[in-house]
This record gives sequence, C-alpha cells and structure tokens, in this order.
Amino acid sequence: MKRKKIIVGLFFLISCIALFNFISAEEITYTVNYGQSSIQVSSLKYEPYPVNPGEYFNIWIKAYIPPTELGINYAKFELVEEFPFSLDSNEDSIREYEGVSGNVLMSFKIRVDEDAVEGVNNLKLYVSSNKYLDTSRVEIFEISIADSQTDFDLVVQDLTDSEISLAIANIGKNTANSMIIRIPEQQDYRIIGTNGQMIGNLESGDYTIVGFSLISTSKGDGNLTIQIDYTDNIGERRSVLKEVQLDSESSFINITNTNNFPGPSGDMIREDFPNQSKNSNTKWYIMTSVLAFVLIGLFIYSKKFKKSKENLKNINKKNSKEDSEPEWIKKVKEKERE
Repeated sequence: MKRKKIIVGLFFLISCIALFNFISAEEITYTVNYGQSSIQVSSLKYEPYPVNPGEYFNIWIKAYIPPTELGINYAKFELVEEFPFSLDSNEDSIREYEGVSGNVLMSFKIRVDEDAVEGVNNLKLYVSSNKYLDTSRVEIFEISIADSQTDFDLVVQDLTDSEISLAIANIGKNTANSMIIRIPEQQDYRIIGTNGQMIGNLESGDYTIVGFSLISTSKGDGNLTIQIDYTDNIGERRSVLKEVQLDSESSFINITNTNNFPGPSGDMIREDFPNQSKNSNTKWYIMTSVLAFVLIGLFIYSKKFKKSKENLKNINKKNSKEDSEPEWIKKVKEKERE
C-alpha cells in the first residue's frame, strides 16, 4: 500500500513538472485550412520564451497527415536555416514520413545567433506532399527574441589642445558589464599614452566620464571613433563603435610629415605646435619692442642729461670768470654797455 502511494506521488510530481514546462513555453495553434487532403501544421511550441541571443531553444511542431486513401502517402518537412536561426550540429533539418497518416510530432534544437536583435523573427518550414516534385509550401513561425544588448550615447564633455573628455551614457535597457572604453587606431587622430580605460559595470540610465590625450593627424574636421567593449546580460562579449564630431583645426594640434620618429602608419612624423609657436612669436615681438623703446629712451635721456650738464658748467664758468675780474674792469665794461 505504501509503495503504491509513492508511485502515485511520483506520477503526480512528474505530471506537474511536465505541465509547468508546457505552460512556460510558447504554444501557437494554427487555424489555416488547406483542405482535407492537405498536410496541416496544427500547433507549435517552443521554450524558453522568449529565446535569447547566443543560446539554444527547443521547438516542437505538430502536423496532421491525411489518410492514404485521400491521396497522401508521403510527407516531408524541412526547417530552413536563415539568420538568426541555425540548427544544432546533431540535428537533421529534414523529416520525412512515408505511408504514415494521422498526427506527427517533430522536435528541433535551434541556436539563435548572438547578433540577433530584440523582436519577432520568422522561422520557416517547408512542407511537401510529393516525393519527386517540388510542390512545397512555406509555413512561417514567429519566434520572439529577447534583447540582451544595450546601446550608448556619447558627447564631448571638455576639449583642449591635447586632451578630450567624453561623457558616455548607457541608453539601452540592459546593464553593460566589464565595460572598457578604447580609442582604436584611426587616420585622423593619434592617441598619446594609454588608449583604453576600464569602467566596470554601467547600468541602464547611468553615465560615466573618461579622458584621453590625443592629437590630430589631419587638417580640418574629422570624426573620432570610440570603441566600447562590454559583456551583455547573457554573458556574451560585445563591441560597439561610436563616432563623435571634433573640430580639429581650432582645438587640436596638427601633425606634419618629417624625419624625427615613426608614426602609427609607418610615416616619419613630428609634432608642430602652431598655436604655441604663434603665441611665442607674439611674446618675443612684444618683449623686443619694449626693450628697444627702453634703450632708445635711455639714449635720449643720457644725451639731454649730458647737454644740460655742459650748459650748467659753462654758466658756472662764466659766473666764476665774472666774479674774478677786478672792480675797475667791471666799471669800464658797464660804461661801454651804456
């Protein structure tokens, strides 16, 4: 009696598990009627629901094959492998039934491409009732794919002659894990020092600021390419490229070709600093002009001072000479003046 209760309990438990799995999957019933003498796909079930990029899911397809007396003695079902769906290596895409009638149940193990995007994607099944002629029709099944990726927006936070600060926001719905920001090699800009920064996890709606030292290798405006590497919520490592517009003429140091040291493209390059050179020339011109004015002023002052000194000396000599003359000579001179 006790053994019988255990068996009944196990049977009940297995039934509950099976029922739970069936409910957690997505089941679709097809009502399209192709006539009593046609093969009909009656239902579809797949799990998990929704499916995830980079993972496998199981699908069950139920079909009805009419009796042979209605002229159907062969049925062929072929699952089409199109992006983002592909069959497991152990799976056969074709299922054939000959001399069989009634309901048949087929199962497939399908992989979802890691680059699949969120939304409904179509899975195709070719159905044929002729072994020798191509009389197949296409059944389309809608498979819902979850969104495991996220997206980013970038703006220039600060910009100097050789420094750039970028604000990076996670505008997607999922967290970006183990996030790294890099500036890859590119034609218009060259990085100075490290080209990558480890951010960590960036949740949806959050932002972070990173800074890099770089110089422009071209004249004019150009887009700076930023590479964002992160792990999505299903453990898949992903890489996203974003571009920001920079004004290289007014904000960045230009590079011209010379023979000093090799650049990233193998050319020999040197760093020119037009803004700094211009400022240095201006300062040198001002200092030289001031010094010249000072020297000229000192020269003119010394000339005037020397002349004034000589005039004063002559006056003193004249006065001294007049004071030393005898009194009778002074009287004679006065009478001559009269």
